[in-house]
Amino acid sequence: MNKVKLVTLLFAATLSTSALADRRNPLEGQPAVRHMLELRRLRFEAALQFATSTNQDYKNAFGPGLNLQFHIFDWLGIGVAGNYTFNSNTPLEDQVRAKLPTGPYAYPGPQPNLAIHDQHVLNVSALASAYVSITPWHGKFAMFSALFFNYDFFVNAGLGLVYYTQNNCCLTEMHPSQADIDKGNTLSDPNTQSGAQYSGAKLGGMIGVGVHVFFNDWLALQLELRDYIVKANPGGLDVNGDRVLNGDDEGAQNNIFFGAGLSFFLPPRAKISR
Repeated sequence: MNKVKLVTLLFAATLSTSALADRRNPLEGQPAVRHMLELRRLRFEAALQFATSTNQDYKNAFGPGLNLQFHIFDWLGIGVAGNYTFNSNTPLEDQVRAKLPTGPYAYPGPQPNLAIHDQHVLNVSALASAYVSITPWHGKFAMFSALFFNYDFFVNAGLGLVYYTQNNCCLTEMHPSQADIDKGNTLSDPNTQSGAQYSGAKLGGMIGVGVHVFFNDWLALQLELRDYIVKANPGGLDVNGDRVLNGDDEGAQNNIFFGAGLSFFLPPRAKISR
């Protein structure tokens, strides 16, 4: 009798195992989220933006820009951006200029006069970048339990370019007088050397983070923080004390800009996933 019960139990267990093996997971092959609003996938984004510097030593830079981006997937895009910027003195620059002598320059310094300083210091006149954008997460939030907005958080990385200019650099270069030369005073003077080599386009890297807040399918607020990392000499004069203006006076500079603007998405209607 016991043997019959054992055989019956084994047969029943075998049938149960076979049935379980034949069953399939109903979620197999299904998307992680159904009916998701795909606000980025296969869409073109054009953003009108105003950016301002946050950490410049001598000259604040600010101005309008345009950001063009194509979103290949909902989480991956490629883009280019550019800004034309104007400049104003920082508080530090005002203090420096107030302490520099305004009279004729006396060789061999070491302190420059106001005219030499103003000619050498760099302005940031333009920014440009080409980058890859990754959107690691997105979602929806409510304001006052009445207004609902979609948002996303993105990270950018790629090539960055900063275009530096100077104010009539080195048109009034000073040189040792003949009397100084006769006395043997021919010490190299960085204040009398041209710093024009520090202006122009400087290529480096760009990293950034930002958010979109969507008002609807095609219009969003864009807030962004970007760091253009290039090799430069913002003051345009001798930095390392060797009394020669050359590439040794340049170092890595973080040009951090905050931008705010409006993003327009095409096509105007976002797709909804299955």
